[in-house]
Amino acid sequence: MLIFACIAIGMSAQETQEHLKFKGIPIDGTVSNFVAKLKQKGYTYVTETNGSVILKGEFASTKDCLIFVIAPSNNGSISKIGVEFPSYDTWAPLESKYMSLKNMLSTKYGAPFYCEETFQTYSQPTDDGLKMSYLKMDKCKYKSAFDAKDGEIQLSITHFGYDSCYIKLVYFDDINDNAAQENAMDDL
Repeated sequence: MLIFACIAIGMSAQETQEHLKFKGIPIDGTVSNFVAKLKQKGYTYVTETNGSVILKGEFASTKDCLIFVIAPSNNGSISKIGVEFPSYDTWAPLESKYMSLKNMLSTKYGAPFYCEETFQTYSQPTDDGLKMSYLKMDKCKYKSAFDAKDGEIQLSITHFGYDSCYIKLVYFDDINDNAAQENAMDDL
């Protein structure tokens, strides 16, 4: 019985959920504390808006990425971390970077549980310029989602306005998402 009890305690300790990590830092605590840790890793402050902070630096061997430390409200707690890779003017390098990141994420977290890589048109475009036009008209769906042990990671190709086409990577921590959902449920 004593051995069984020790095994059961050990198994429950192993199942304790931890926060998802970004750059080796648990996605937990206040935005200001998390930002301080990212600054120690070489990221530089860009701006702050509505309690969320934007930093700049290298991520996944790509320079000049924007890192978004996002808080859902004025309470200062982190809800998610976003990475915006530099913008591209043509489709080929955009798709190449997306596929490279997807392969790296697949190596680390396993195959994506969701993946859609299509153009919402009658036929799939073959011309680089046409692919970029469809992306800018929201007729391009390139998105993969990965199940990390303690959260979810989403990779996508997106755009802002008509000129800025880029890759976006977002880290969602399960503990923080569940806490935010519980707070929302309390409102109902």
